Amino acid sequence: MAITIRNKATEDLIRRIGSRTGEGPSAVIRRLAEKEEGKNLPGVPEAEVQRRIAEFEAIARKFPPPDPKPSWAEIEREMDEIFDDAPDDGWMSRSVRRP
Repeated sequence: MAITIRNKATEDLIRRIGSRTGEGPSAVIRRLAEKEEGKNLPGVPEAEVQRRIAEFEAIARKFPPPDPKPSWAEIEREMDEIFDDAPDDGWMSRSVRRP
């Protein structure tokens, strides 16, 4: 994969470093990338990761998602709740609505 640098200041910086070290642009970039990869950057400690996972699992147990395939009774109950709040403007007769 080719990488194109479209920032003139960055290109100039790479060339200046290369002229100082006797390296070409690819060698400069590789050396700096390897150096950066080797750093031990601070991350989230494993204990914190496990604590967060446990917290999410507790929330999922407390508030489980609804069944992806609700029963017909659940669908009817939800529809009734929707229509109960709807104004009676005559588009649906009361006989169709469930009490």
